[in-house]
Amino acid sequence: MTIKNTMAIVFWAMALLSLVSCGEGNQKKDRTTPKAETAAPVPTVADVEAAVSEFNRALENPGREVLERLCSEKLTYGHSSGLVQDREAFIVDVLNGPFDFLEVTAPEQTITLSGNTAVVRHIFQASATRDGEPLEIRIGNMQIYKLSDEGQWLLLARQAYKL
Repeated sequence: MTIKNTMAIVFWAMALLSLVSCGEGNQKKDRTTPKAETAAPVPTVADVEAAVSEFNRALENPGREVLERLCSEKLTYGHSSGLVQDREAFIVDVLNGPFDFLEVTAPEQTITLSGNTAVVRHIFQASATRDGEPLEIRIGNMQIYKLSDEGQWLLLARQAYKL
């Protein structure tokens, strides 16, 4: 074996050793620096059902804070009359409008989950007063709920329709 061949072997051995050492250093670094991973909660139908119930209770006993907490800032709220409101107009209407909801129920409810979005369909039934006069309401309703980064289901869209 010549000196030239020996030097070439030594060079390649050192290069290989250097690469292996770099890889080991990175592996050691990864082992000593644990990655902080938290699993996001898995959306459930029961959680959406609870959000819908809480929203319906907020219609019966309205308060600005609870309605703001339950409704997305991007809310689009469609009534069976064709009127569409944003979040602020909806909240002002619930707090100061002509309707006073005494009891709200949601029979025939179905919930379909798609990731962090839920589609809720039900019959919206309510005993209410309008400008002080008793009124029974029965309309179809579709709602879209979106799971916030904080884990709260927020009403993003609602569309009512006449049955």
